[in-house]
Amino acid sequence: MYRNKILFFLILAVIIRWAPAQSFRFAWLSDTHVSPTTTGAKDLSAAVKDINRQKGIHFVIVSGDITDTNFDDHLLHAKHILDSLNVPYYIIPGNHDSKWSGVGLANFKAFWGNDKFTFDYGPFKFIGLHQGPMLSMADGHFSPDDLEWLKNILHHLKNRQQPLIFVFHYPLYPPFAIDNYDAFLDVVKGYNVKLILNGHGHRDKASIAYGIPQIMDRSTLRKNHPCGGYNIVDYKDSTFYFTKRLSCDSTVGIWDSVSMKPRYTINEKSILRPDYSVNDSFPQVRVVWKKNIKHLITSSPVEFNHKIYLGNIHGNMQCFNLEDGHILWNFKTGKSIFATAAISPNGLVFTSTDSTIYCLNPSNRKLKWKLKTKRPNLSIPIIRNDTVFVGSSEGIFRAINLKNGTVIWQQPHIHGFVEARPLLYGNKVIFGTWADTLYTLNRQTGDIIWKWQGGRPYALFSPAACWPVASQGKIFIVAPDRYMTAIDAKTGKTIWRTNRYKVRETIGISANGQRVYAKCMRDTVFAVNPSSPKPDYLWIKNFKYGYEFANSMIEEKDGIAYFGTKNGLIIAFKGQNGQLLWKHKIDNSFVNTVLPLDNKQIVVATMDGRIQLLQW
Repeated sequence: MYRNKILFFLILAVIIRWAPAQSFRFAWLSDTHVSPTTTGAKDLSAAVKDINRQKGIHFVIVSGDITDTNFDDHLLHAKHILDSLNVPYYIIPGNHDSKWSGVGLANFKAFWGNDKFTFDYGPFKFIGLHQGPMLSMADGHFSPDDLEWLKNILHHLKNRQQPLIFVFHYPLYPPFAIDNYDAFLDVVKGYNVKLILNGHGHRDKASIAYGIPQIMDRSTLRKNHPCGGYNIVDYKDSTFYFTKRLSCDSTVGIWDSVSMKPRYTINEKSILRPDYSVNDSFPQVRVVWKKNIKHLITSSPVEFNHKIYLGNIHGNMQCFNLEDGHILWNFKTGKSIFATAAISPNGLVFTSTDSTIYCLNPSNRKLKWKLKTKRPNLSIPIIRNDTVFVGSSEGIFRAINLKNGTVIWQQPHIHGFVEARPLLYGNKVIFGTWADTLYTLNRQTGDIIWKWQGGRPYALFSPAACWPVASQGKIFIVAPDRYMTAIDAKTGKTIWRTNRYKVRETIGISANGQRVYAKCMRDTVFAVNPSSPKPDYLWIKNFKYGYEFANSMIEEKDGIAYFGTKNGLIIAFKGQNGQLLWKHKIDNSFVNTVLPLDNKQIVVATMDGRIQLLQW
């Protein structure tokens, strides 16, 4: 009798534990875009207050683009609002949080402990993964680190057939919203994937992603309406129901439903794998060696004394043997390295999001000095005559003694964080920031000579990702407002601006300074004459690379120029006339700025963690 009572109470406990979860409800927020320039904070606050008024909400999912720009305290402001929810919430970043971030998502991880999540509710396992892109403008991308994390989660499932619900920011379908979506599908193949939830599109939309139901969430922003909104998701009778909810206390109604009864399987035939057939057309290009470090890379390689140096998101600065790609040494920092290093015989200098600027002996990785800053760093340094010039995410630009790490001067009145490599031109240091501004400082004192703000007044249009170039007394920049601009180096006055050919953030210059190159957003590259008082096109070529917006700079060596694309393609052409020499596809992700060694060899690194030495 006593044993029967124990058994009864055990069964009752199981029923109580699972009964509420057999039908449950959650709220779904996305694309809140909190910033001083949007209604994001007000609309998110209204949504949170409305959710707290609702009955039966068990948890909340937030699917990215928490901020419009992850500057200053925007993300912290959003967190304070979300923390007022009466129920648990699960959150991932979006491209606005990771691309336009002065701290490389370090603040996101500090606030929420991770930039991904997993939890069980009812029979389901919810898994949230973000797709960046980290800093560099590119398609969405599953980092190698996150895919390994996902493999580990799936490997430890108690039941391999547990139904899975994935939460992304980018949609998995249509193709190329996420460049390596096929790698994700390969990981989850054979598992019981039931549903994909995503944001990014700012509208409610149902579709099928390679055989799996996919639902897109609206933005919480009000746009031209009196109030913003979100979705309430109900699970009952083995079906998810999606209901539009306006934050001003109004329910619009169910707009879609997805049954969990069918066994959804991935449609292999609908997956478009990367096409490498272009390599067959240029057999003169061969891979000398290749390396896959299996960590995301957003920096470009540098070379010294027949060695290659490259940092990665895992916080490693690594030295590779140029001859065979063998790793000679590894230096571990506290957090991610996003920016390209600078190197000279007296030091290898690089920044890290552990809020430190490092200088190593390039031959033996011995630490020469380090400089602690107040915020995470992701800016590219440059070295000239034993002086390091480097920006930061704290509103300071510094000149540092390369030999001992002492600060020679610092300019503390910089608005917006610095990302790109600065330009040294005469007695000037020139760089852009994500505050609509191009700065020119005195190279000896750090005093501001002039500031240029002649573009479109919006932070996301800033001339901050391109590496400025100069010739004939002019500074040349390109920016996301799709204009190319020539600026008087002495006065900071605009000489000319043109958007005849739509550019974005890729620029370059010939070694002799006689040609300035720019890559357009579809197929076209051109060269302009820097001595002309107006746009004077020396040549215009169609290289047929498709739609393109990656900030992979054009680098010239021995008369041959190179650039990469967001989908793994490298193109080489003659600088003098734009004649196409070859194309080569290395993978399907963003190609960081190419490192030419001579007129026969280049080293390339992609966001997906692949490094190659190419020769032709």
